[in-house]
Order: sequence, then structure tokens, then C-alpha cells
Amino acid sequence: MARASGERAPTFTSEELEKLVDGVLPQYTLLYGPPDKQISAHQKKDIWRAIAKDVQTLGAYHRRSTHCRKRWEDIRRWSKKTAEAQLGMASQRGRGACRTMTPLMFRILAVAYPELDGRLRAPQQTQGGEYTLIQLTLRAVELSGWGRRAVGFPRPGRVPKG
Repeated sequence: MARASGERAPTFTSEELEKLVDGVLPQYTLLYGPPDKQISAHQKKDIWRAIAKDVQTLGAYHRRSTHCRKRWEDIRRWSKKTAEAQLGMASQRGRGACRTMTPLMFRILAVAYPELDGRLRAPQQTQGGEYTLIQLTLRAVELSGWGRRAVGFPRPGRVPKG
């Protein structure tokens, strides 16, 4: 379906993002690795076209290789910024609410930024293979360095006031 001029493309669905990450991570060294392991620009375009084709199999929207590459860059950048914020590497000035690391971000960091991934500990998965929201939130609180009182937990050995 063609869009009118100036109209935004629809956002990527979570399934499309999973498919995008599943397509990029095995090819990461070829696309972004050291110069001796990289390939030509034409071969990179072919890889991105194949990834876009895989993403398009999910459904509703036509995703070009340039859109997929741009979205990948955005996700990778956001994952790094979130990890740095949680590790206290980024400036605390001007920060808004604490960002939560998602399982998808942990997968990206493991490949794209192993130096950051080694310092982060992923929350445990449930039996269904998914993380609960409370696990992710508690992990974000733990990584952010907030104290127990800051998030409403009583201090050990004290009874909260009613």
C-alpha cells in the first residue's frame, strides 16, 4: 500500500523487530566487524535486502532495506544508551525516568557491545521463556543504584508506617 507524500511509515511491530534482530545478529561481524572481516558495500546491500525480505514475510507493511537498516541502527543506539545509563556511565544530569532493558536489548548488547553486556546481568526467564515486567523493573532499579526507600520498599528490620 503506497503512502501519501510526507506520511510517516508505520512503526515496526514487536514481531518485525524480533525478525530484524534475528536476521542482523548472525551477520553482525560481516556488517560491522573489523576491516579485515568486512565485505564490500554491494555485499552489505544484498545482506540488508535479504533481511528486509525476511521482515516482510511477517506481514502487513513493505519494509525496504534502508528502513530496516535505519531501524537497526536506532535499536542498537538505544540499547547502548540504556545500558550506559543503567551502569551509571552516562551523565545523570537531564535524565528522565529510568529506562528498562528488554530481553531484545540484552541480545543486541551481547553481540554489538560485549564490553557492556559483560557488566549487565539479565533477569531470569520464566518457564515460558519470557521475562515478567516486575523482573525487568526490579532489575532496572537494582542497576540504577536507587535505594530501597526511593522505590517504596521498607528497610530491612523496620516496619513500614501505615
